[in-house]
Amino acid sequence: MGTERETTKQRTGAAAARFLRTAKLCRIRDVEQLLAVSALVRDLSALIHALQKERGASSIYLGSSGTRFADDRARWQADAKALEAVLRDRLDLVDEQLDRLSSGAQFYRRVAMALHALDGLPALREQVSSLALVPQDSVKAFTDVVSHLLSVVFEAADIAADPAISRALVALFNMLQGKEFAGQERATASAGFSRGHFDGVEHARLAHLIDAQNRAFRIFAEFADPVHATIFRTALADPAVTEVERMRAVALSDDARHGDLTGITPEAWFEQATRRIELLKTVEDRLTEDLRRLCEAKLAQARADLEQADSGGPDAVMPVAMVLVDADPTLSGQEGAGLYAPDGLRPKLMRSVLDVMQAQSQRLRDVSLELETAKAALNERKVIDRAKGLLMSTRNLSEEEAYKLIRKTAMNQNKRIIEVAEAILSMSDILRGVTAGGGTAGG
Repeated sequence: MGTERETTKQRTGAAAARFLRTAKLCRIRDVEQLLAVSALVRDLSALIHALQKERGASSIYLGSSGTRFADDRARWQADAKALEAVLRDRLDLVDEQLDRLSSGAQFYRRVAMALHALDGLPALREQVSSLALVPQDSVKAFTDVVSHLLSVVFEAADIAADPAISRALVALFNMLQGKEFAGQERATASAGFSRGHFDGVEHARLAHLIDAQNRAFRIFAEFADPVHATIFRTALADPAVTEVERMRAVALSDDARHGDLTGITPEAWFEQATRRIELLKTVEDRLTEDLRRLCEAKLAQARADLEQADSGGPDAVMPVAMVLVDADPTLSGQEGAGLYAPDGLRPKLMRSVLDVMQAQSQRLRDVSLELETAKAALNERKVIDRAKGLLMSTRNLSEEEAYKLIRKTAMNQNKRIIEVAEAILSMSDILRGVTAGGGTAGG
């Protein structure tokens, strides 16, 4: 009987070891994929930054009827083209490395849409060169391309299965998003300073972009680790940030509608706004580099875990030695009876091992909670974006107007924005029905 139990125990241990090894291999594959994604995010970040510069220069070029920033625009356009080529090569490589992410259907769709948007850049640049666009249309066209690239980063954060990496990606995405809103502000104000005055639409646009930046940076602060949060605060202490805020106040004043810009030139605005964005880029670069290091550290740990399991044999699957199999008969009636106790493992040590297991279990629950928190932030953004899209299509609103309506409704009803967005989506059929029929059902 004893031999049979021993054989069963050995068979169970061997099977458990195989499953444990498979789990560790899956873990290695997941982190390898995230490492590939981190490299993709780095290249996306670089291209987005170049396109932001090109967008700002194109806005001034168009606002001045082609008399300003022609050389700067050409230089940044060349940079963007070179970085686009790097990104396309990276995407080919990542496609092989990812081996079709099991949860990445949306990720691949975003990549496809981003590539399609990049294909439209040559025509856009030709329109800018021939002065066939007004600054606002040029800004919107470049912003649409950047938005598709940012969506790839957003989906990369959403597929991350590791809580620490997921939080890092959420922080990075919101830094990228905040910097993008800063870039849109630079381009929008550049057009007004080039033209010599601002109108009401531009005032509303600038106010929206300032609010959007603040919101993105608040989310960044929630998910960033203390080191990165400190780097961000240090960047904002630069005198250029204060100067941008001063010029921003001038642009938003009523006097700006009548051409009183207190001597601010588009070059001066662009220089200071660019300085502020470059400071944000240093934070972004640090986040990107630390994300890569985090992925590499996680991968090294996963491989070390596998090596340790392989070298330990079947018993390595039971490091805590507490399987409810055979108990030492000498422990009958004592504390710890009923637990598997290998040689030398006595009740007091057994209790210590149990304490360790409980602590590890709690840590796993904490990690799961962190991951859920990161996912929740991303999911809320998706719901709000869908609600904005519904309002835009059914009420003929711009994205800015749709968000303002959602925010105003939330304030009036003392609700969170996400709650209002969910309520709007719940009435999607009614809203579409009203649009299609030209009135309410009773009208």
